[in-house]
Amino acid sequence: MNKNREHFVTCGQMRILEKRADENGLSYYQMMETAGSSAAEIILEIDMYRRFIAGKEDVSDTVNSKVAETVYVGKSIKSPKSYVSAENKGCDEKGDWSSRRKNVLVFCGKGNNGGDGFVTARILCNKGYEVTVILVDGKPVTSNSKINFSLIEDMPITIVDMKENERALIELREIPDIIIDAIYGTGFQGALNGNALKAAIYINNFSKGSSDSTCRGGPIIFALDIPSGISGDLINEKYLDHSCVCADYTIVFHAKKPVHLQKFASGYFGRIVVCDIGIDEERLWNVEI
Repeated sequence: MNKNREHFVTCGQMRILEKRADENGLSYYQMMETAGSSAAEIILEIDMYRRFIAGKEDVSDTVNSKVAETVYVGKSIKSPKSYVSAENKGCDEKGDWSSRRKNVLVFCGKGNNGGDGFVTARILCNKGYEVTVILVDGKPVTSNSKINFSLIEDMPITIVDMKENERALIELREIPDIIIDAIYGTGFQGALNGNALKAAIYINNFSKGSSDSTCRGGPIIFALDIPSGISGDLINEKYLDHSCVCADYTIVFHAKKPVHLQKFASGYFGRIVVCDIGIDEERLWNVEI
């Protein structure tokens, strides 16, 4: 095996690893909790560091503009200097990030990627952020996502259902500080449509990397595992749906998938952060089944 080759797993392999982990003591619920909480911790670190550098005219001594595009995050988060670029600095009109509560929009699908988003939303709310959860395809349908949705229903989190309110995105008046894409995960196939497409268009209006962007500053956009609209196993550019979400940061769970290694898709991921969700891959590939 080529030790220099970048590690990845296919979506099918990831499903097998998750199943084996669940059968060997690491439940699907625990993995969702770890994924969502790790994502929240990364987002907090990046946002805190953005506040630190906000308003500085020269941050060249503070941030290395040639940082590696991938950071592996285990049980402890590395210094935010490792994965924050100077282009992502921002502040309010007075140049003060601490003068108000930060507004976070979390777009959640009805599957497990949305469940990861509910966990992240809960933690950010507990950290003092003003959180709005947008249900893109209605209420969750998977068991663990349902549990995590129930945990945020009684919290001071605004919940908006796009299936019940067609004007939901039009009625969002305040420009968010952070947008989190938790609509679809790596197993997504096909092209975005319906409310998911509307959500992607809304998000990309703020994206610094999207051709649809009308915003040069604005919020930081995070995608959980993969920007919605991209298949994790995609290796052929002709099948790429260019209406997919364009993120500033993609927080990948456990390991990259094939599409994360494709240059033609790199502009949609922004900087990639790979975080540990507790899966011992080497051991699980060798367990008896």
